Amino acid sequence: MGRPTGFLEIERQDRGYDKPETRRRSWKEFVKPLPDAENRKQAARCMDCGIPFCHEGCPVNNLIPDWNNLVYRDQWRAALKMLHSTNNFPEFTGRVCPAPCEAACTLNIDENPVTINAQSSTGGGRKGGSSPSYRCGEAASGSGSLARAPLGLPVHSSWHAPGIP
Repeated sequence: MGRPTGFLEIERQDRGYDKPETRRRSWKEFVKPLPDAENRKQAARCMDCGIPFCHEGCPVNNLIPDWNNLVYRDQWRAALKMLHSTNNFPEFTGRVCPAPCEAACTLNIDENPVTINAQSSTGGGRKGGSSPSYRCGEAASGSGSLARAPLGLPVHSSWHAPGIP
């Protein structure tokens, strides 16, 4: 593991969010990811415990301590490859996951777990990592409400216009 004493030296820092009133007026991303340097520090908090309970908490069985070690070492492509070994779409599932792995984290004994979800959900968007544009091109599939969102993306759909088959 990256830093055996990282959990003793580094305080938990989670990502920020836009306020709800701002979210309602925008289609833009409301999650404010941590800077790369802070992500690496947070990954260093993973303590290489003997029995990683986070594995039991993760519904897709991600290899969380190994993944955190790669993030700490700034090896995002290798970390992404590891995520893909257990999860086909980590860039999507990481965004909607309620993070039971953090609840299962040994450091959660004092309500101070590793910020696992922040790392896994940002892992897809890192340079050299995966993102929707890296994996399937910069486009949206389907012509539901997404087609009306001002994202500037082409929409691929079998329907001729939003809501019209």
